Amino acid sequence: MGCAASTPIEEDHDPLLQSKKANAAIEKRLQMERQREKNEVKLLLLGAGESGKSTVLKQMKVLHQNGFTHQERQQYAQVIWADAIQSMRILILQARKMGIPLDSDQPNSKLSTFKQAILRAKVLDHIDTSVAGGSNFLNDYVLKYSERSEAKRRVQSTGRTGSVWDATEENNNNNDINNTNNNNENIHNDKLNQLQEINQGLNDNSIGPGVSAITIGSQTEVTRDLIATSISNLWKYDQGIQQCFLRANEFQLEGSASYYFENISNFADPNYICTNEDILKGRIKTTGITETNFNIGSSKFKVLDAGGQRSERRKWIHCFQDITAVLFVLAVSEYDQMLFEDERVNRMHEAIMLFDSLCNSKWFINTPFILFLNKIDLFENKIKRSPIKKYFPDYQGKLGDSNAGVKYFEDIFLRLNRTNKPIYVHRTCATDSQSMKFVLTAVTDMIVQSNLKNSGLI
Repeated sequence: MGCAASTPIEEDHDPLLQSKKANAAIEKRLQMERQREKNEVKLLLLGAGESGKSTVLKQMKVLHQNGFTHQERQQYAQVIWADAIQSMRILILQARKMGIPLDSDQPNSKLSTFKQAILRAKVLDHIDTSVAGGSNFLNDYVLKYSERSEAKRRVQSTGRTGSVWDATEENNNNNDINNTNNNNENIHNDKLNQLQEINQGLNDNSIGPGVSAITIGSQTEVTRDLIATSISNLWKYDQGIQQCFLRANEFQLEGSASYYFENISNFADPNYICTNEDILKGRIKTTGITETNFNIGSSKFKVLDAGGQRSERRKWIHCFQDITAVLFVLAVSEYDQMLFEDERVNRMHEAIMLFDSLCNSKWFINTPFILFLNKIDLFENKIKRSPIKKYFPDYQGKLGDSNAGVKYFEDIFLRLNRTNKPIYVHRTCATDSQSMKFVLTAVTDMIVQSNLKNSGLI
């Protein structure tokens, strides 16, 4: 008597057969995923804080996505307006500290009224914080502009993580920062107090003796129009402000402050919608890791932008595998500036140490690096008045020779490579859309060709 063939019903109830089918389906999906990942270009965007790497990413969005959303344009308008006011206030206060006389300090100066308006302005009264970014905006605002935050930034820069609203982080640092009690309420109140201190406005007496008397009434409303007019006039006509600005490497000032001042009438409009150029000039701090996806031809790009400040780095250094290339952005113009998060450390020295650790890391041992020597336009202007040799004594180039200066820093970074990986160098100005379009096109073409070759597709 022969054996009967199994029926479809019997197969459907055979556990072993069902398990094999499930495994085969899983393996098929895994193969498809591996092939998809093989064809995907993964670009890791790295660099020290304020290097301009987020601006590079913005340029990629303009080139390969639909640019920026209406919400993003509104957000940048709010943030830039706040930064413009605080930047002018910083110049006034720093001029006082550095002994630079201001034209607006002179008795009966027409500029005096404008200076007083800036000192009295309550910035947050003119900001829609919900549009500007909510608690993230307030976090960054406190860190940038509260005098008590310098120590806070330094402690954070050791690598500890957490928001400035985070109770655990604040408790760890209370002795170094503001001796707050170990409870959430006191910490929250302290942050609110810092916001109020920044926002309360100042007067001439609060920044030292020997300045002009207040000429606008104490009840005079400091409107957006008055603030904009004040910033514009102080920037154009107060020579002390200009002198102080030329020494901005000695203190912390927004890198695009001059752009904000020159276009302040736009940002004074509460309904203003930022242009692409505004957003490229504006700055919103990168925290954590952001992912941006776009297509170039048949290739899919995934760009991972990791936070540049010290406290962000140890979160991501071990997280990346199968990266196609690392794009490292260096602000070559910042050879004479100190870190925002630790004003005892030179920014170029920090970038050198960061590049050394990344380039020779076991995680990136065979990963090609693309080095952007960024802010080349600022470097060419700065080198004429700020000698490299003052900060890097072994520099032998001619004073004011920008080509020799860039080559000097390029060689430093290339010598750090102790692996066999290639390093491709480009000189860039990330805010220049035309030049960046050319550079990014060349870079992405090279990456695509390299990826196809490594995948065995060409």
